[in-house]
Amino acid sequence: MQLRRFVGLVDLAILTVVIATVVIPARTMYAAHAQKGDETQRFGLALAEARTIAHPDDGAAISELARRLGEAAFKDWAIEAAVRGSERAQSSPSAWRALLATSVAYVDKLDVIPALDYANRALAACKSAAAACPSWEEIRMTLYQQHLDAGVKSGIDPRRDPKGFRAAGEAGLRSIRLNNSEKENTSSGGSGSAQGSATSP
Repeated sequence: MQLRRFVGLVDLAILTVVIATVVIPARTMYAAHAQKGDETQRFGLALAEARTIAHPDDGAAISELARRLGEAAFKDWAIEAAVRGSERAQSSPSAWRALLATSVAYVDKLDVIPALDYANRALAACKSAAAACPSWEEIRMTLYQQHLDAGVKSGIDPRRDPKGFRAAGEAGLRSIRLNNSEKENTSSGGSGSAQGSATSP
């Protein structure tokens, strides 16, 4: 009678769980790499991460890490790494690289408003660090910023209409097409060397 008073259903349930835990063997657990790809790609990502840890204000290292994370389909991590890296690299001459990497990471997620903001910041940082930002990088960044700006101003959502957004961005740029004018040269009796003619739409 006294045993019934001290042992209830809850006690029996706990005793059953304890016995099951002791008697039943542990489940086999499996682990796999989060990143898909071969050893070289995984090593490249690990090396890029190690470089950002060793040099937290190096814009080139931050850009490389964000690029590799994006290629590995870790787009949210790419944005997070680039944003944090660009904050750490503010006083660095290569800050423009980290800011541009942040913009590209946002574009990969089709989040174009913050992408344009970081593209504007990258261009401003590039102009202020003239020695650390080559002219060809500034030109490339300017074209990227203009393309993005025209797409954003069109009001087209790139998630719903990516082709329309791309077309709106391209419409904001002046295109130059190089045509081969060999036929013109041979028909006019000129030399057989090919010359290019630039035309704009």
